[in-house]
Amino acid sequence: MNFDLSIKNNDLTIFCSKSLENFLNEFINYYNENIERVKEELSISQKPKIIVALTDDEEKAGFVYGKSSFSGFFNDKGAFAYINLNGNKTKEYMFKGLIHELIHYLYKYYVYGKDKERITWVDEGLAQFFSKQKDDLNNKEKYNLFLEGNLKFIDNINLNELNHNDRSFGNNNGYNLSYIAIRHLYETHSHEEFVEIIKSEERLLEIGNTIINQIKKCNNFYTLS
Repeated sequence: MNFDLSIKNNDLTIFCSKSLENFLNEFINYYNENIERVKEELSISQKPKIIVALTDDEEKAGFVYGKSSFSGFFNDKGAFAYINLNGNKTKEYMFKGLIHELIHYLYKYYVYGKDKERITWVDEGLAQFFSKQKDDLNNKEKYNLFLEGNLKFIDNINLNELNHNDRSFGNNNGYNLSYIAIRHLYETHSHEEFVEIIKSEERLLEIGNTIINQIKKCNNFYTLS
């Protein structure tokens, strides 16, 4: 795929359409303000080589989950995204979306292990949590309402059974539940313990079986029959 511009910023290389140059420059600033925090949260001491490719050409976009004004995915080099500056998404939304995709990349290739089977709830929960896509839930009252709305009427859900391949993840509220699960692990363990957990496939699969029910009990949410 051909791009008009190629810009290098330390260990980050970005390819993009000429029409996205201003967006690119703003994203570089956002990236620089956030990447060290993300690396620290994931305990990454290396200097990852990251490539980001951006396009506003629909024919090049390769929409994965349907056409949108922002659509991104990650690969073994970094992240790719379609950006429509005239769409219904704010720049901040798209900046966080790009960080979300880069967290997938960093987690798989610098923390978890590229040869391990992806655990979708862990991957998506981490990406949402550390990209700050749900930072409006930092308010305790809002978060309690969020927990109640997402947990009160579900029962015996095994997060490990949810994945993108058969759409069970999106169809079963996987994004919100995975965010809740990762946030719970983060808030109930030391940082060192948390990092050890997200490195271990065995422990994560064990946790995925029961964590939602445990969180429900912690918050006194019971399914009504």
